[in-house]
Amino acid sequence: MINVGGVDTNIGKNIRKMREAKGMSREALAEVAGVSESHLKKIESGTRRPGISSYHRILKALDADIVIENSEAESVKGSCIKKAREILMGCTDKQALYLVKVLEFSAHHLQAAELQ
Repeated sequence: MINVGGVDTNIGKNIRKMREAKGMSREALAEVAGVSESHLKKIESGTRRPGISSYHRILKALDADIVIENSEAESVKGSCIKKAREILMGCTDKQALYLVKVLEFSAHHLQAAELQ
């Protein structure tokens, strides 16, 4: 996971660290992500800033996520989102699907209650 919010925001540097931690060569990551090796090298060095779709493909190949947090805007809603993310990240896929269905059900009934 790349966490942007008070942590190192050099995404290319973080991609390189994750790639190396997984023992992947630049060539292997580039092939899986569908980008050229020279393009990936420029991303990792910080000299190239491709679109979010390229980052998404690279991070998917690394089995990683981007989390952008705004630590200055602490709100009740923000705290709830943070807590929900922590709970979901600790769940199995089956548990996560169940929790999402519970949230969807609750949201539907909250909206219906507001209309009355």
